[in-house]
Amino acid sequence: MYTVSQAAALSGVSKSTLRAWERRYGIIHPSRTEGGYRLYDAGQVALLREMAARVEGGMRAAQAAASLAGASLDGRQVGGHVGRPDGDDHADGHDRVAFDLVEAVVSLDPRRLADTVDGALDSREFEQVVRTWLMPQLHRIGQAWARGEISVAQEHQITAELMRALSHLFHEAPDRGGPTALVGLPPGARHELALLAFATCLRRLGSRVIYLGADLPPDDWRAAAIRSQARVAVVGAHCGTDAAGATEVAAALADLSPLVPVWSGGSAARQVTGASPLPDDVVEAAHHLHRALLGGRA
Repeated sequence: MYTVSQAAALSGVSKSTLRAWERRYGIIHPSRTEGGYRLYDAGQVALLREMAARVEGGMRAAQAAASLAGASLDGRQVGGHVGRPDGDDHADGHDRVAFDLVEAVVSLDPRRLADTVDGALDSREFEQVVRTWLMPQLHRIGQAWARGEISVAQEHQITAELMRALSHLFHEAPDRGGPTALVGLPPGARHELALLAFATCLRRLGSRVIYLGADLPPDDWRAAAIRSQARVAVVGAHCGTDAAGATEVAAALADLSPLVPVWSGGSAARQVTGASPLPDDVVEAAHHLHRALLGGRA
């Protein structure tokens, strides 16, 4: 019998992913110690390894779980639910209802919020989820806060849960080396969800991405660019104040040799002096920059 840490190491998936697959798809049913700790047998570890291989091969997790339903790697049949059926042609509308973050946070149930986030992000390809669920949900959260439907604390709770899930997906994407892109926010800027989604898309395309996070002073941008030998810097700007800070970042990088071109993203991207604006669509912006890096035009 293996602990969750041992099962994760043997199957090649993280502990959080292992627990999410167990909870969402029911492909494994670990036993418990008297203290409540999970224990996995060799057959369950083999199933996890097989599911990880299928996901790595291009299947969505829901599809991989469905393909394993009824499988038997240790002489026992695998059962359990597999969430929403894969390939749902009407998934966009369904996601808006089933994976509503405002509804989830109002319930004051942390598990429901986590399940809502994980379920949405795992419902299909990440890039499609960003376009059809994440960005609309971020807009809805802003509207709900402005109308007083959710508190500042609840908005922070949603943000923390999304940051957890997006950070996991970012680090799951392989680092294939190559030209480095620095991605972060200027001093004073803190709204990083869309930027982290962009960084994740870019890394999934195969670019090397160093994510610097929020509220980074220009001197720190400059030091990071020098140490990492970055080929390009991407700074987010979502309002006029962000644009002013992003302009300071661009100025701090302007005299580096070799040159580190600065690109800007976000609703105020075109207000940033010294930077080239990226497309408004997060996924399109990632593809645009990736092509520029490959072509040496970044």
